[in-house]
Amino acid sequence: MKEVYLAYFDYLGFKEFIENNEDDVLMRRMGHIFRDIEGALGQGKYREPQNGIILSDISDSNVNCLNISDTVLFWTNQCDYQSLTELIKVAYQFNWMQNGYNFPIRGSIVKGKIRLVSGKQTNSNGGSYSVQCLYGKGLIKAHDKAEYQNWAGTVIDESIIMDLEKNTTGMEFLSDYALKYKVPYKGDIDIEEEYVLKLVKGITDETALKNIKASITGVFALDNKSTEPKTVQLKIENTLKFIDFLAEQKNEMPTTPIK
Repeated sequence: MKEVYLAYFDYLGFKEFIENNEDDVLMRRMGHIFRDIEGALGQGKYREPQNGIILSDISDSNVNCLNISDTVLFWTNQCDYQSLTELIKVAYQFNWMQNGYNFPIRGSIVKGKIRLVSGKQTNSNGGSYSVQCLYGKGLIKAHDKAEYQNWAGTVIDESIIMDLEKNTTGMEFLSDYALKYKVPYKGDIDIEEEYVLKLVKGITDETALKNIKASITGVFALDNKSTEPKTVQLKIENTLKFIDFLAEQKNEMPTTPIK
C-alpha cells in the first residue's frame, strides 16, 4: 500500500441517465465526460488538432486517473506539496466544469493508502481476463466522505489541510480554490465548517447570479434526469444555497466554452 492524495468524484443521477437515453446520446455524453477529465488533467494545455478535433495535452501531468462507470478517481504518486497542489488544481477544474455545465457530482479530497492492480491477459480463444482494481483504506475514506454529502460539491478532508499548513504558502494557495463552508450532509451528520472547492467565483450582479443558478439547476435535469424527487430537490436547494454564499464573496468566476 502507498500513501497518496486522492480526489474521489461520484456522478449524481447516473443510473437514470443510462436508463433514460439511447445509445447514441450515451456515447456522445460520455465523450463529454472523458473530454472534461482530460481537460482537467491538461490544465489548459492542448495538442495539435487531429482531424479537426482539439485534444488536451496531458503529457506533463503527474496525476493518475481511473474512471469506472459513475466514479472518477484522481490520485498522486507521492505525498509531497507539488503533487498536492496539482491534484487540487485538477479537482477544482473538474468540479466546477461538471457541476456548472455538464453533470452534477459530489466529491472529496483526502490523504490515504491505496494500491492499483492493473493488467490484461488474452488467450488463444479470444477470451480475456482484465484487472483494473484500485483499493485501500484511502479509497474507502474518500468514498464515505463524498457519499454522505447532500449537494453537488466537493469537500477537502482535514488530512489535506494539515499537510497544506506545513508549507508556508499552502493556505494562501488554497484560498484561490477553496473556502470554509458548512457542508450539508445526509441524516443527522453535523460537522462544523470545512474547506470546500469553489463552484463559481465573481458573481458580480443579480443577472450573473440568476444565470449560474439556472445553469446548475439545468445540469441536474440534463439528459432526461428527473428533478421531481424530494431527495433531488434537496440536493439542488443545498447547492444553490452555496452559490448564494459564493456570491457574497465577490470573487472572479471561471468560464468555459458553451457545449
